[in-house]
Amino acid sequence: MIHPFDTSTLAFVAGMRVARLATIDADGMPSLVPICFAVLDGEPPVIASVVDEKPKRVADRELARVRNIRRDSRVSIVVDRYDEEWSRLAWVQIRGRARIVEPGVDGHADAIETLREKYPQYRAMAIERRPVILIDVSRVRSWGLA
Repeated sequence: MIHPFDTSTLAFVAGMRVARLATIDADGMPSLVPICFAVLDGEPPVIASVVDEKPKRVADRELARVRNIRRDSRVSIVVDRYDEEWSRLAWVQIRGRARIVEPGVDGHADAIETLREKYPQYRAMAIERRPVILIDVSRVRSWGLA
């Protein structure tokens, strides 16, 4: 399968530190949250994010993004670069289908390893016990990547 990323767009996305993940809530409305993420090598590449240990307002319930993905797997991600010099503005929009991958399931360990390589903060967290969101990319659009 040919993936929807060109080399420069994939490098831009992989190098960014934060993205915004949009899911669809129970009322059909978009729900948007910032996420840490990593690009998993493969053909095609997959986007990974972990439900980490940072404090959340939900105690023993699943996060809204997880509930939303279980109900409707369609998601969108935006990765952007802002600069006061507007000629350097750029963004990439990624659309795809997300799945929740529990520990021990194929793809989970690779996602955890890649996320820990990118974010040193994850090395001190027991994220290997947490679910991972894997996003199979179906469409990529970009602007400002010259």
